[in-house]
Amino acid sequence: MSSATTQKRKPRYRRVPSVGFRLQERDRDIIQEVFKHRFLNSNHIAALIGGSRQPILRRLHGLFHAGYLARPLEQIRPYQRGSDPMVYGLGNVGADLLSEEYQIPRGKVDWTRKNRQVGGRYLEHTLMVANFMVCLELACRSRKDVEIIPPEDLLQNLPEESRDKANPFSWKVALKHAFQGKMRSLIMGVVPDKVFALYFPNDQPGRNKAYFFLEADRATMPVKRNNPYKTSFFKKMLGYWASYQQDLFKESLGFKAARVLTVTKSQDRIDNMIMANKEVDERGKGSKMFLFAAEDQVDLSRPEAALGSIWRNGRDNSIGSLVE
Repeated sequence: MSSATTQKRKPRYRRVPSVGFRLQERDRDIIQEVFKHRFLNSNHIAALIGGSRQPILRRLHGLFHAGYLARPLEQIRPYQRGSDPMVYGLGNVGADLLSEEYQIPRGKVDWTRKNRQVGGRYLEHTLMVANFMVCLELACRSRKDVEIIPPEDLLQNLPEESRDKANPFSWKVALKHAFQGKMRSLIMGVVPDKVFALYFPNDQPGRNKAYFFLEADRATMPVKRNNPYKTSFFKKMLGYWASYQQDLFKESLGFKAARVLTVTKSQDRIDNMIMANKEVDERGKGSKMFLFAAEDQVDLSRPEAALGSIWRNGRDNSIGSLVE
């Protein structure tokens, strides 16, 4: 590589404003997609925007150096190999654009500082959520019988008291459950990683929407603990189950029933989750409300799998799809 080529290459994590950079319409689409998902890598963005990959990468390069997008520094550590796709978040100039052109509240957030403070676990968890949601959107685009209703569209139909909360898609539930033979009372917050719905245009009104909670599990917490006051995935399932029994989905979110989708690291962990799920309900049978799939089953190379028959349910371990 010549010294002239080396001198022309811009730094990866320090902005060097590009003279003559002009915003294009698809740049606006890119900025909106990154804002919607919080973080996306370049593969996600290219798949969502469409077209040739190299032109998209050049636009991302310009958007970063112009301040519309950010490249979180935390990705340097987990992605040291150099071959992983670059991760992007919103930049301050991008936030200004969304406020001015789309009336998205700007607030006083310093996105440069916010992105700099992101930790590795948060970044990887957010990307895991984003990967599933991107695959789901792509899968729905390829079909005429199902459409995705994203959380930003569900927001307007929430009860007023939920819309006013810092996190509208969260609620508290009080429950009782036996741990090691002793009945315990718990009050816990339920905060899904994502809430969305699927709309089926060919079905009758009243039966043409299905609601879902997404949990992206990176295997950083035990599936089950004997101590009910410490975090576990079993405790999350208890919260959802008690909320359903107490009709809190309807009270907090405006719909009566939903399914809980868990994307996790391995089939072995799914086996353990299904075993724990048997203890969620009083009859000890588990619930079909809970569906499980491994992370490697949902991939940009085959996004249609997100809707397909990859989901194991928590009652009888049978496999089904989201469009059944």
